[in-house]
Amino acid sequence: MKHADINQEDGMIMVAVIATVIFIGMIMFGLFSLANANLIRSKTRILQLEAQYAAESGADAAIATLNSGNDTYTGTGTSSPVTVLTASTYKATFTTSVVNGSTAKERVITAVGYVYSPKNSSTPSNKRTIKVVAQRSSQSTATSLVSRNILAIDSSVKTVTAKDVFLNGYLTMAKNTTDFIAENITVGGKNTGAANCSIGGSGSLVKPTSFTTAGQTKTNLTLAYNNCITPPGNSSDTNFNVLANQNNITSIQSTYVPWSQYMDSTYQSSPSGCGDWTTGSSPRSIPSTGNTKKTHYPDSGSGVSTSCGTNGDLALGSSQYNIQDNVHIRANLCASSACTPTFYNPTSTTHYIFVEGSVNFDAVYTAAGSGPLVLIAYGSDPASKAGSCPYGGSVFLGNGGNTAAPKLYLLATNGICLYQTKFGAKPALGGLGGKNIYISTNSGTPFDLGVDTSFPVADIPLDLSWRAVYYERL
Repeated sequence: MKHADINQEDGMIMVAVIATVIFIGMIMFGLFSLANANLIRSKTRILQLEAQYAAESGADAAIATLNSGNDTYTGTGTSSPVTVLTASTYKATFTTSVVNGSTAKERVITAVGYVYSPKNSSTPSNKRTIKVVAQRSSQSTATSLVSRNILAIDSSVKTVTAKDVFLNGYLTMAKNTTDFIAENITVGGKNTGAANCSIGGSGSLVKPTSFTTAGQTKTNLTLAYNNCITPPGNSSDTNFNVLANQNNITSIQSTYVPWSQYMDSTYQSSPSGCGDWTTGSSPRSIPSTGNTKKTHYPDSGSGVSTSCGTNGDLALGSSQYNIQDNVHIRANLCASSACTPTFYNPTSTTHYIFVEGSVNFDAVYTAAGSGPLVLIAYGSDPASKAGSCPYGGSVFLGNGGNTAAPKLYLLATNGICLYQTKFGAKPALGGLGGKNIYISTNSGTPFDLGVDTSFPVADIPLDLSWRAVYYERL
């Protein structure tokens, strides 16, 4: 019996050992399977995340393309994927589609990110689709006088009066009898040839007799470098608050305002095209017929059209033009012979005149009761104006009359030049903005240059750019 008991005990031990081995094996297999599943899930998540990153890269690239000035960009298309990453075992690509949103200032971007693992696979192992809504808006708005570079006032000028002034470069006045009167002056640069002056020359800074901002009693000077006109120099006094040598002034990058900012696909070319500007008696309505959105010509492409006027030179003469809505014209205005037009906006809403060319006025007027108008010129600085306009003159205002256009703001992507210009009673202009501003006006004949301090400059966007405002993972 004892021998049998021993054999029985040995058998039980063997069974227990086998059971234990099996149990441990099952645990090990379970742990291995769990680890392998986690590894597969982790790899899948990583590849899916890479697909999402690729899609986001596509959306970013589309916004960058829009910001390059190509606001008609429609995306890569599905047949032209862009590779953003190639690793040893996989690659990531994206495709994008860009369509118009609910307004001319909105684009809807659909971006699809793909991951191929292995990287030479013909079909993606992972895919992620996102939708991004981008809107074009401005980081700042215009001021009474705004320049991406220099505001130069020549020796003939007696007085310039404005409200707010912003310059990337510097302000210089050539004669000690010149008075520059403004409520706020901000200058982000310096004249390296004149003791690093943000404001320099021999003229005088003068505070206004009254201010438009309640409680303001002094002109504010905010300068990246030195104020070289004394008084006040770099020190505040009873007339000026001076902040000199400031390192936090942000420059204006662009005064470019595309016509599509205010004119969407619901606008159509006028049936009469450029004939609206040259046909019929004064005043001429733009458009001459049809609804108010038939105001631009032509409605696509870029550059000066030779079909307008005479080989792209549109003569406005001395007629009055009633601007019914926003206008887009592809021509040089009065290039061969300076004109003296009058403009009239029959509404209280700011209307924009987009000119894909240069502007050559002897004088300009706005009719009584006009609403605000902004004339935006895209043209280059004509070589013919170089002798009169050392800083460019894509918008040129001469001396053929007494300019009286308080409801007109002149904005250019290049230079603005006022040469021997005479003015009517103040205010004579709504404002000026461009790459450079050169003022060489006739002093006191009969009035000096005064800018309308009530002009709605906040309606004029600067530094327009596309920004993502909505994100959705589809």
